[in-house]
Amino acid sequence: MRSLSLAASVALAASVLLTASPANAATPQGVCGSGYSVVDSLPISTGKLWATVYLLYNSGNGYNCVVTMKKTDLSVATFTEARLQVSGSSTIHRNNGYFYEYAGPVRAYARGKCVQFGGTASDRGGQRFSSLSPWGHCG
Repeated sequence: MRSLSLAASVALAASVLLTASPANAATPQGVCGSGYSVVDSLPISTGKLWATVYLLYNSGNGYNCVVTMKKTDLSVATFTEARLQVSGSSTIHRNNGYFYEYAGPVRAYARGKCVQFGGTASDRGGQRFSSLSPWGHCG
């Protein structure tokens, strides 16, 4: 009886894995946290959508947050980056590495300032694709 229930458990686990959705389960708000709302997004695309970079803002604390959410190759850790720069500063806030779902969160105080945000995603072979916004979202 013990091996039968073990076999049944293995079969059930395999069926759950096979039917699991390949979509990214994380959300930009979930990654950045409470109080952040999406104000803009930027696709990383070459005809194929690799990822979307999200800019979020928290009006309560004046911080922006950037997250790059992968749209493909979620089963493989590929190079992914989220970046944010605030006008008047030479510092580029980054989070990058080999991730399965997303890079970020990257946060910076930007009340009353313009920001530039962007990201990078790569394919399984390591070719990198990037998008960078113009300066904007001032205030």
